[in-house]
Amino acid sequence: MALRARHGELRASKDFTHQRVSSTPSLYKPKKMDQQIQDLLERVQQAGRKPFSQCTPQEARAFPTMMKSLFGSAPAGTRNRDLTIPSSDGFAVPARLYKPAGGAAGLIVFFHGGGWVLGSVDDYDPFTATLAAESGFAVLSVDYRLAPEHPYPTPVHDARAALTFAAEHGSRLLGEPLQKLVAMGDSAGATLATVATRHHRGDPGKRAVDLQVLVYPVAAAGFDTQSYRDYRKGFLLGEQDMRWFWDQYCPRNELRTHADASPSAAADLAGLGKVLVLTAECDPLRDEGEQYGRLLAAAGNACEVVRCEGLVHGFLAMINFAPSARSAFEKITAAIRNA
Repeated sequence: MALRARHGELRASKDFTHQRVSSTPSLYKPKKMDQQIQDLLERVQQAGRKPFSQCTPQEARAFPTMMKSLFGSAPAGTRNRDLTIPSSDGFAVPARLYKPAGGAAGLIVFFHGGGWVLGSVDDYDPFTATLAAESGFAVLSVDYRLAPEHPYPTPVHDARAALTFAAEHGSRLLGEPLQKLVAMGDSAGATLATVATRHHRGDPGKRAVDLQVLVYPVAAAGFDTQSYRDYRKGFLLGEQDMRWFWDQYCPRNELRTHADASPSAAADLAGLGKVLVLTAECDPLRDEGEQYGRLLAAAGNACEVVRCEGLVHGFLAMINFAPSARSAFEKITAAIRNA
């Protein structure tokens, strides 16, 4: 599947339709939402869980992640091993390498979501194993350091180190020549993936990134978009949640507009190659992710932006739970196979 740049508009696809939201301040209801997701939203609201904004990071980490709650078991057939990657300050970043059965067509460097505060390689283990099995690529899942113990820019340093390590040692990791290199992440992990790719470009001594896959990325430290107004609460990730995550990750407001924190602020986005950006219709981060995609396309990159109708933030955890999330995941694996 070829990725095509479309400046100023969203590309409609077979699986998803793309709609602009009206400017009315009332809560927008999608035309299509899987019943499983509707039921999940109702259960979450009824449970009355303490919001992140009222939690300490330790309390927030005690809640089971959606990956743990919804995804299910890892598929059989993939092999994995743990390793470490040297980063800043002499820190060894833990990582886990997944290899699909029958050899790998390339390597995906994956950064998990969780607002730079939550999540781990272990939490994402069944997903990353599935990604390896269904894409045919090996996956290097990175346990970058988390805020607030390690605030911005430390997670960026770990992401850059991981991507450089994969580019330099990918063939050794795979046991065969590295054919394709993909940088991928979801939510805050997508932010780390694209920032690391921007730093990685242009060095003739480095193996280039062939494709970025950015799933509902955090692209700007702002809260005034239409999608923030429409989905400020009631759709798993809310405005107050994101304010809390930013406060943990980057407590100094003046640093949040730096391009390494908010990738849309980068002065030069040229030369970043092929990019697939997936946003969720019912997500406060939707508009900033789509705007970032338009900026990438305007800079000359082959960027495809797909708005996934009726989906909410965190839908990668739902691919075994909701049919529309499964369709979005199949879009991702097809793009990777055809990188």
